[in-house]
Amino acid sequence: MTENFNILVNKLNSFKLKYYSYQLIKGLVLSAVVLIALYTAFSLVEYFVYLSSEIRKIIFYGFIVFGILLLLQFVGIPFLRLLHIIKPIDLKSSTVLIQKHFGEIKDKLLNIIELADVNDSSYSSDILLASIDQKIDELKVFDFNEAVQFKNIRIIGMYLIISLLVAVGIFTVNKNVYTDSTNRLIHYNQEFVKPAPFTFTLENSELKAKKGDAFVINVNTQGDEAATNCICKY
Repeated sequence: MTENFNILVNKLNSFKLKYYSYQLIKGLVLSAVVLIALYTAFSLVEYFVYLSSEIRKIIFYGFIVFGILLLLQFVGIPFLRLLHIIKPIDLKSSTVLIQKHFGEIKDKLLNIIELADVNDSSYSSDILLASIDQKIDELKVFDFNEAVQFKNIRIIGMYLIISLLVAVGIFTVNKNVYTDSTNRLIHYNQEFVKPAPFTFTLENSELKAKKGDAFVINVNTQGDEAATNCICKY
């Protein structure tokens, strides 16, 4: 092939490198947003509701499996393709992505790749190479890397910032939302009893009485709700 074609291939390879770098960063940010949002949601529900052991078990393992699949799909695969451990997209697929961004290119880029794959002896190699060079000259003004717009990650980045601010805000106001809920979700086999919405305060200054005499116990309740009755066991 001609030097122009080799330059074109290098430009396409450079595009693929930037494309998978973009996919990797986008995947990291997106995964972080989803996992932080889910973790916060599950923590809030568990903190206020006290879910059953079975539901906590489903949430615990479901979150782990979902997190692994999410990271594998949006982070692992782009990273492995970036390192060529998994086969990346071929030149033809690259041209399709580029043509979506540069509408004026139309099918010219794809035609170049298809012409380069022609092995038909009925075609003159000199004419074929000349045709390829002519088409490449028409595309020299385009920087294929511009088809990858990192600024598109800004929108997802804003969601990440918002989710982090919400999570930090909740932790600052009441860190038990995360610590207590996480502890209960991890130890899903244990039973946890939701605390009563009030506490009793004993108001008697003297707790001594003679055997057989009546004794009145004075208590007061404090909390979000008031107790309707009180039973003393001895």
